[in-house]
Amino acid sequence: MHKSLISSTKLLKVKIDHLRLRAYIGYLDWEKEKLQDLVISFSFKYDAEQAVQADDVAYAPDYKHLTKLIISLVDNQSFHLIETLADKIYQTIAGFNETIQAIKVVVEKPHALRFADNVKVKISGKDRLHRALIALGSNIDAEENMTKVIGYLRELGTIENQTACICTKPLKFEAQPDFLNAALLLHTNLPLIQLQARLKQIELKMGRVRTVNKNAPRVIDLDVITFNGRIIDTKDMVELPFLAGFVKELQPEIFTRE
Repeated sequence: MHKSLISSTKLLKVKIDHLRLRAYIGYLDWEKEKLQDLVISFSFKYDAEQAVQADDVAYAPDYKHLTKLIISLVDNQSFHLIETLADKIYQTIAGFNETIQAIKVVVEKPHALRFADNVKVKISGKDRLHRALIALGSNIDAEENMTKVIGYLRELGTIENQTACICTKPLKFEAQPDFLNAALLLHTNLPLIQLQARLKQIELKMGRVRTVNKNAPRVIDLDVITFNGRIIDTKDMVELPFLAGFVKELQPEIFTRE
């Protein structure tokens, strides 16, 4: 299952070079009053499988709209540090589309230093950890498997926090035992697609067998609910209200922001 997920991925790199804007950049009095030139470049990768097969922009991140967001963020705005500006651009790209990964941002301030062409600040996604809320569920030897899976998840990153287990009734297919459900916050260097693939691999390793009945009993069920503060599947949140409870407990700022 894991191998098939990886083989079906068509990573494609999108790169925007030398976006030339002007902003008030610096902490000196004259820098706060004079617009200065900035040169911004950024790139990211995404899984282009659907976009390529359908030849449809609906399945691709709209980098024209993303570029307009960055222009709005930067042009004629004020920042004390070029580092702050680079980080804001990175966060804008990371929050734009959950399929985006391997982000790189370069912000140049031409002639910022005497005898130098420019000063550059670079951010690479590989140097940053992602924050994912992962939901866990089991109704086959549930206590044992909910404990066991934590060890596997620790191999993917650092667990920041987790909820207590709760007992929930099965939905849609009721002729099965009740579930134990919980959630945890994980810091990981895996982008979303790779994280989801690794979770499926853990499910297989623990003995989960997928059948025609998608609501059948399972040894373990692992799903990414939020990634870098973005809700991944709103349908699941509606169908399984306890998931919203987990998000409110571990990431209340998501609901406050919305």
